[in-house]
Amino acid sequence: MKKVIVVLALFLIHSLSYAQSPTGKGTYTVGGSASFSSQTYDNMLNDISEFIVNPQLGYFFADNFYSAISINYYRLSTRDIVLYQLGVGPAVRYYFSTEKIKPFIGLGYNYIKYTDSGNSSEIKISGGVNYFVTEYFALEASINYSFFNYNQLNTSMYNSVHSKLLLVAFGVNYFIYNM
Repeated sequence: MKKVIVVLALFLIHSLSYAQSPTGKGTYTVGGSASFSSQTYDNMLNDISEFIVNPQLGYFFADNFYSAISINYYRLSTRDIVLYQLGVGPAVRYYFSTEKIKPFIGLGYNYIKYTDSGNSSEIKISGGVNYFVTEYFALEASINYSFFNYNQLNTSMYNSVHSKLLLVAFGVNYFIYNM
C-alpha cells in the first residue's frame, strides 16, 4: 500500500510540474468587456458617446499567442441622434509570461454595420493586463487606441469620415485548458 501511495504522489508531483499555463498552446478563452467612451471628431461639431459590449472567443495557437473572434455591440449617441451598430472581426494578442498578472499587447480589426445605413471599419491597437483571480478566471483592464473609417449612405452629415478613439475597457476572461 505504501508503494502505491508513493507512486501516486510521484505521479502527481510530476503532473503538476508540467501543468499548463493559462496562456499555453491549446487553451481556449471565453470573455469580453464593456466600456463607455467619449469621442471627438476633426472638422465636425458633434461629439459622440459610445456604450460598447464586446464578447470574444479565442484560442492560443502557440504559447502566449492568442487569436480571437469578437462581436461588438455599439450604442452611439450625439446631441441629435442615437445609432445602434453590430460588428465582427479578428484580434490577436501576445501575453508576456509572468505568474498571476499577465500583461499583453494586441491588434484587432472590426467591420461594423449600422442598423440604419452605412458601415465602418476599425483598426485597434491595445495593451493591458489580465489579473488571474483563480487558475482559470482573470479580470482584464486595457487601453485601446482605434482608427475608424466611417461610410454613411443616407445622410448629408458626412459621407466618409476618419476618427481616432482612445478607450479604457474592463472585462473578464475564462481560460479553458486543452487537457
